[in-house]
Amino acid sequence: MTDSYDQHADYRYCNRGAAVYLTVEGFLWLLSATLGAYGQSHIAILLLIIGGMFIHPVSLGISRIIGLSRIEKSNPLPILNTWLALMIPLGLPLIFMAVSEGRTNLFYPAFTILIGAHWLPFIYIYAMKSFAVLAGVLVMIGIVFGFVLTNSFSPCGFTVGGVHLIFAIVNSYLVRAETPESNS
Repeated sequence: MTDSYDQHADYRYCNRGAAVYLTVEGFLWLLSATLGAYGQSHIAILLLIIGGMFIHPVSLGISRIIGLSRIEKSNPLPILNTWLALMIPLGLPLIFMAVSEGRTNLFYPAFTILIGAHWLPFIYIYAMKSFAVLAGVLVMIGIVFGFVLTNSFSPCGFTVGGVHLIFAIVNSYLVRAETPESNS
C-alpha cells in the first residue's frame, strides 16, 4: 500500500460502484414482484426478506466469477459495509408494523424507504454522489406508492427492481469512465 492509497477508490473500482450488488438486488425485487403479481404476495414477501440475506454472498460470488479485483485487506470499508447491512434486519419490525392488519400493499413501499435510507451511507463508502440520488429516488418511490398508489401490491416492487438495475448501469459507467485504463 502506498501513501497515495485511496480506500474509497479501491472499494469503488473493485466493486464497480456496487454494480453487481445493485444488479442482484434489482433482479431479486423483480422476481419478488412477479410472484406478487401472480397472487403470491406472502411468498413474494418471504422471497425478498430471505433472498435479501443472500445478496452479499451471491454478489461476491458473481464478482469473483467475472474477475473483479479484490479489495485491499487493509481497507476498513468492508467492515462498515457489513454493519450497514445489519440496518435492514433491524428495520424489519417497522415493515411488519406497516403491513399489519392486512395492509400487504404497504410492504414494498415500506421496504423501499428502508432500502433507500440504507443506501445513503454508501455515498461515503464509494465516494459516489449517485448513491444520494439512488437513496432519494427510492425514498420518493416508497412515499408515492405508500401514500398515493396504494391499490396494488406489485408495481412498487417492479419499479424498485428497475431502479436498481438502472443504477447498476449508471454506477458501472461512472466507475469505468474514471478508471485510467478506460481513458487510454
